[in-house]
Amino acid sequence: MKVCCDIMNDCIVALDLGTTAFKAAAVAEDTLIGRPTVVRYNLDYKKDFVTCEPEKLYRSALRALRGAAKTAREQGLQVTAIGISSQAQTYLALDAVGEAVQPAIIWTDSRATAQAELAAQDFPDFALTSGFLRPSPLQFLPKVRYFQRRRRTAQRFLLLNEWLIYRLTGEAYGDETNQGMGGFYDIQARAWSERALEWAWLTPENLARVAPAASISAPLRGGRLLGLPEVPVYSCGNDQSCAAVGAGLERAGDILCNFGTAMVVYAQKNSPVPPRKEDQIAGIGPMTSQQAPSWFLLGLEPECGNVFDWLAKLLYPRGGVEALLTAAFTNEILAKDEPELVLTGGGRLDLRGLMLSSRREHVARGVVDFYIIRFRDLLRDVTANEPRPSRLFASGGLSQNDLWLTFLPYYCGHQLIRTASEHPGLVGIARIIQNGRDHGASI
Repeated sequence: MKVCCDIMNDCIVALDLGTTAFKAAAVAEDTLIGRPTVVRYNLDYKKDFVTCEPEKLYRSALRALRGAAKTAREQGLQVTAIGISSQAQTYLALDAVGEAVQPAIIWTDSRATAQAELAAQDFPDFALTSGFLRPSPLQFLPKVRYFQRRRRTAQRFLLLNEWLIYRLTGEAYGDETNQGMGGFYDIQARAWSERALEWAWLTPENLARVAPAASISAPLRGGRLLGLPEVPVYSCGNDQSCAAVGAGLERAGDILCNFGTAMVVYAQKNSPVPPRKEDQIAGIGPMTSQQAPSWFLLGLEPECGNVFDWLAKLLYPRGGVEALLTAAFTNEILAKDEPELVLTGGGRLDLRGLMLSSRREHVARGVVDFYIIRFRDLLRDVTANEPRPSRLFASGGLSQNDLWLTFLPYYCGHQLIRTASEHPGLVGIARIIQNGRDHGASI
């Protein structure tokens, strides 16, 4: 679907709240205008804790929005809306006046393991209602239960996109795609789960208003500080689902392979497909309406791009990821010298089998092999018992490397089509807003 503006000089500002960087750009006629503004930020790691100071997130978002607004002005474009996509289940706990009572809990934070295990006992039908095979410590539901057991001082719990919208507009609202992955929202009933809310000692008033992606909005407040008019602000879904829309997924059998901070294989579905494995998530797609939902099934490896970035800085500080991949793919390496990568969660990893004879290219190849095998397995599992995938699109940082896309087909048996932009989610946001307008989005 092509994004058509009412006037030729109209555009939409799209903001992607990624796990390690926020990206924003003006989008007009299905095209990014200029280079996206990318604002990187650091997370705080401590054992299983992964957090970030709220004001750091807010300032990063404002910087990204200002950059996109400036580009729009320089191109003579009039901004008509802001659309936001978000990383997974990062959340903020707020007090009665809307102030955060603790740092933001990033979705990769895995401290709520005991709460996830308890939820697995209490919700035997969890895969049907939430899209996860069983509760995960990465999800919103166990994270909030963990907080409630210890503090119970918050009045409201908002996902990152909902919190930022609240800061921008004064209204707290989000979308089914993001909330459908958290455990509180029943994706089959398309409504809050009363059982899940009671389990975490909550009511709907403690959470944001939820609707199909880009179907509700509120006007931006204080837009002059951003160089923007008081345009409507929309919540457009999870970053992976927005990337799928921007990549061009149109029908069942289309796949997006995203090699960003996380490795994600996202498959478009005609009907709900419950997850069969713990690394799968099912849910409501963003190109939907009150009457007609769309569906997806994705496979997830939470840590990917950040592991490559860390290893490249450590082993190949001058050449970066390009040099790391070149070393891994072009050297004759004996398998016995390759260490095995093991991810343990919370930003921690192990390299097993590291030997005194191991060189840096052996370490590089061991890490690359881990992710190739994980990709092959994720792709196989999300397409199980179905016809051969029709089209596989590739996006994210690693997809820009020719060696990566050249060698993957040898392992997975499919050619991958690089998306037109490294940031298809930004184009996807604009398309989702147009879809919401087509289905009568309200303010």
